[in-house]
Amino acid sequence: MVAHALRSSWRYSVICYGPGRYRDIALWGLKAKLAGEPLWRFLGGHNNTVSAYAGGIDLQLSMDNLREQTHQNLESGFRAIKMKAGRDRLTEDVARVESMRDLLGSEIPLMVDANMRWTTDQSIKASHAFAQYDVYWLEEPTVPDDVEGHVRILREGALPVATGENLHTIYEFQKMMVAGAVSYPEPDVSNCGGITPWLKIAHMADAFNLPVTTHGIHDSHVHLLAAIPNVSYREAHGFGLEKFIYEPVEIADGFATASDRPGRGVNFDWDGLKSYRG
Repeated sequence: MVAHALRSSWRYSVICYGPGRYRDIALWGLKAKLAGEPLWRFLGGHNNTVSAYAGGIDLQLSMDNLREQTHQNLESGFRAIKMKAGRDRLTEDVARVESMRDLLGSEIPLMVDANMRWTTDQSIKASHAFAQYDVYWLEEPTVPDDVEGHVRILREGALPVATGENLHTIYEFQKMMVAGAVSYPEPDVSNCGGITPWLKIAHMADAFNLPVTTHGIHDSHVHLLAAIPNVSYREAHGFGLEKFIYEPVEIADGFATASDRPGRGVNFDWDGLKSYRG
């Protein structure tokens, strides 16, 4: 039983995270499975329902296609939406944000992700331009290692800032938090070294009274966010493993629910994956 569980957890981690990160993630999953507990409860068990937003790779979508994607996400149960920004002209971004706010109404949170496309000054200008549309946060406005730039964007801009998916150590997050450069730390378990450092980052954020969000890796991050008290939103990318696993995470009325199956509760459809082998 132990050998089978280890192989299953190991294979899942290699597929999702690559060889440099799978040991820590696989062993946490195995330990929870052997304890007969879902990972979220094994790690602390705060609340297995987590607010979720839908994010797409949509910077180059036409406005009509972006709105259609949003309609589909709302019909799928999401009650918060993230869109991309960083077009050639800020006026284009502003028009798209305005159109999305008009579609969503006043109650549904709208996040905007710039994917590091701007300088500090451009980010501050965009922050003020988007603020009139009640944007929930501005994500990765500039390069992640520019701590002082992020301080300025928060201090001189008009929106909270989410960042961290491209940070790789707890010390990088520490610098951001100590400097007051981030509103929503965004550790990615596949980038920051695994579950052990992810938890340290989340607990550090709690000490700074900061809520944590995530980037991708839906099926693991729902467990990690469900284990901590200082949770904001779980991202659901426009792409994931839903087609290749049994019992994917369900979204209902804006919430994702971490499973009660032992470990991470992820079981691959190995037969279905055979057609993708090279």
